[in-house]
Amino acid sequence: MAGYVFASDDRLTATHLGALDRAFDHISARRLLDCGVRAGWRCLDVGAGSGSLAVWLAGRVGRGGEVIATDLDLRGLRYAAARNLRVVEHDLTVDRLAEGGYDLVHGRLLLILLEGRCDLLRQLVGALKPGGVLLLEDFDVEGAGTVCAPSEADAEVFDRVLWSYLDAMSAMGADIHWGRHLYGELCRTELSRVYSTATAEVWRGGSPGCELIRTNFTQLRERVLADGRVDLADWRHAMRLLEDRRFAMRGFLLVANSGIR
Repeated sequence: MAGYVFASDDRLTATHLGALDRAFDHISARRLLDCGVRAGWRCLDVGAGSGSLAVWLAGRVGRGGEVIATDLDLRGLRYAAARNLRVVEHDLTVDRLAEGGYDLVHGRLLLILLEGRCDLLRQLVGALKPGGVLLLEDFDVEGAGTVCAPSEADAEVFDRVLWSYLDAMSAMGADIHWGRHLYGELCRTELSRVYSTATAEVWRGGSPGCELIRTNFTQLRERVLADGRVDLADWRHAMRLLEDRRFAMRGFLLVANSGIR
């Protein structure tokens, strides 16, 4: 998979993955429980990141179950370990998944970043056993932005930087509303009982959510600055606000779409 949006060095990758886990694992674990994950299940976590959810799943399915955690970049998975957890280097855009092998296929913030996402979705569906559950969690960024800030000028600068960043992501091939679009795509597959639910939280400066945005702004800084709407002073201003407890933003809507094969 060429040109991963958030490719970065070891330190920034670790910060990115850690912030993702702290911001969203409590939501994802609750949704996985709602899917009925239980002892003996064979689970696939695609684009597993740090492996935090894969390790959680391994504890949930027990010795009689198995979890396969895949990613193109295994740096984040180096410390993910459990007796029934297997880590596999895998590029979903190149290497096809085995069909009909899993009780659960899960991916968080996976297809939103990949071109050909509708074709890849069919691969994920095909990897399920009959009766298996697909759970995909992706962002819809609509409504994200400043909730409160020290001044109106601060809010204007932050929102301008945020949307320059989001436009840069779109230009790189991400679908920043994929969480919303995915429901309709699932309805066009063979899955039944297609369901969608979403969670949005307010992130205060210094929170894991704001740490995630700081990391993303750093990873895409040159593209944001090249847009022309934002200069370096604006970018630095937004970065400071993300650490300021007087600042808060409505985070991205994390939409969970699921269905049963």
